[in-house]
Amino acid sequence: MRVAYIAETSLDNRSAYTHHVIKMCDAFCIKNCKTTLIIPFIDKKTSFKKIKKNFLLTSKKKFLIKTILNFKVSNFLTRILFGFKVANHLSKNCPELIITRSFISSIFFTFFKINHFLEIHSEFRGLTRFLMINLNFLNSRYILKIILISKALNKRIFKLNKKNFLILHDAVDIKNFKYKKFKNKIKKATYVGSFYKGKGIEFILQLADKFKDLEFNLYGDSKKNYYNISKNVKIHGYVNYERVPNILSKSDILLLPSANIQYGRTKNINIANYNSPLKMFDYLASGKIIVSSKRDGICEILKHNYNAVVVKEYQTKAWIKYLRNILDNKYNLKKIRLNSIKTAKKYTWKNRVNKILLVHKSLI
Repeated sequence: MRVAYIAETSLDNRSAYTHHVIKMCDAFCIKNCKTTLIIPFIDKKTSFKKIKKNFLLTSKKKFLIKTILNFKVSNFLTRILFGFKVANHLSKNCPELIITRSFISSIFFTFFKINHFLEIHSEFRGLTRFLMINLNFLNSRYILKIILISKALNKRIFKLNKKNFLILHDAVDIKNFKYKKFKNKIKKATYVGSFYKGKGIEFILQLADKFKDLEFNLYGDSKKNYYNISKNVKIHGYVNYERVPNILSKSDILLLPSANIQYGRTKNINIANYNSPLKMFDYLASGKIIVSSKRDGICEILKHNYNAVVVKEYQTKAWIKYLRNILDNKYNLKKIRLNSIKTAKKYTWKNRVNKILLVHKSLI
């Protein structure tokens, strides 16, 4: 089967968006699909060998990367140009399965009468919202299925008819992880991810001040200035994904704080209650103790005292209590770790692709 995956990203982008797209294309290759990733622009210095290494791709086959523009998408007009050119290209050579993360491309696919899957990870804003919802492009007959990142995204934002959507959380490739024997001594707490507002970086720094015997490592952005930081905190810069499994394996506690208001790539959209963080699945696959905020999207996967320790209140006092309980072995930590690995095995990129292929087969 031929698959086209459309995304408004460049492969030098460090976001979870790019990670997701690349891992999905790799998983389609594992299923022997002839996969093409269509993006606006790619740096000439970027080689597939480098991509494979950076993102720990596991398929023996490689996907084709096709660029439509000679520049990155930077505003709404360039997004429109990208969407039109993609639709025009695919109308002349249409593969069996098309998945797009580009909403504007989806609109043009409707004009060109091209069947496709539309994947949505957050709510719409501005002109995109007007086009997709007010002008009803979201209900286009040419959208075979809408893929949503969590149940909470539909419940809180879209409220789509059950027959129109498919819930597929993010995922992980468990082959990227090696497991170490459980040890009772807890020394390191780690956060890996973006430092956007609401991700809990300042919150972690407050916790570190209360747990002087723990070493706190934060990976993601070393450029921000943090003052009066405890000596037990180390703030590291961005690391390529190839290093993440090893970093997590050397940790004991993995932190996933999430404030009531949390931003991602789009700075004016609060994703706190429907986000399904990609790093959460890496955390699970590492088999370490996850300490997380209680948020709707996250808690579709994480269950307190089963595969994680989930803290209901986003308050330092509450987190201190739960961390103390972990350090005092008041939880069955071995059971939680085993269940986290068990959960990760359900949410693999390969399983995610399998579900899409099954739905596509039933529709076509």
